Amino acid sequence: MATRTRTSKRRLAGPELGAGSRRVVEVIAGQQLQVAAAARAAAEAGTEEVHQGRVAARRLRSLLKTFAPLLSTRWVRLYRVDLRSYAHVFTAVREADVVADLLRDLVRTEARFEGPELQRLSVAIEDGRDGARSALRRHLQEPNWAALVAALARHSAETPPLIDRQAGFAEILRLVTDSWRKSLRLLKKSPREVSELHELRLALKHCRYALEAVADLKPQAAARLLRRLREAQDAIGEHRDSMAARHWVGLHARSIGRGATERLTGLLEQREKRLLRRANRRVASVLPAYRRWRRATQALRKEAGRARR
Repeated sequence: MATRTRTSKRRLAGPELGAGSRRVVEVIAGQQLQVAAAARAAAEAGTEEVHQGRVAARRLRSLLKTFAPLLSTRWVRLYRVDLRSYAHVFTAVREADVVADLLRDLVRTEARFEGPELQRLSVAIEDGRDGARSALRRHLQEPNWAALVAALARHSAETPPLIDRQAGFAEILRLVTDSWRKSLRLLKKSPREVSELHELRLALKHCRYALEAVADLKPQAAARLLRRLREAQDAIGEHRDSMAARHWVGLHARSIGRGATERLTGLLEQREKRLLRRANRRVASVLPAYRRWRRATQALRKEAGRARR
């Protein structure tokens, strides 16, 4: 959870908030500041800073969805649109970096590539990364980007507009539990198809961001579940990255050569099979950890149920 800053303290001034409402304001305020800072520094940011900025925007967008019942509907809707636009700007650069790192690691561990092939592959990779960064730099000079940065700065200066100022921990825990509906539906189907796993990965991210906001209420059960969520997400993500790399190889077959294309494709297909098996194992471990967390938070959730009656 974000450490309170002087800004977040200013935002909490006024009539006393319920413990749950205060937690929502603190969590959202911390993410607001991170996103706004990342947007201002985007033009000079390195690879890792770009990635962290995208993660911060996605986390905030997810938190706004989870806690939307406590917040102004219009504010949430407009803010989420801006956050989606911000994260989308850096997608091509991030994907180019991921593919480049994966292919270089793969080639480094294999002895089946000769000097000229390595040279052609290296040139194609760098051309792709340079192209993505050039497109990003052009976009960052456009008026639309300046307007988006200004909008995010305005959002970051706003106190999250609560419509329920007296929510307790039990109420926000109910909202966190509600965020699991899609994930539970997908998990109970035991997904095996690539498209299902990708959909599940996005749903599990939403659950993880929500759970992090209340992890301290039942830390042991939450830590176990967060670990399982990260492992499942990482395994599905690695499989997806491998598929993206294989797609890239197919698109650049002419420039990297037929032999290198065939060998890379074969290696990536083998890798995908291993990663898919691992992803399925990791996914299977999420549901038992979720059920333990549910048992650990049962009393708090019952309190939320009594409060609604």
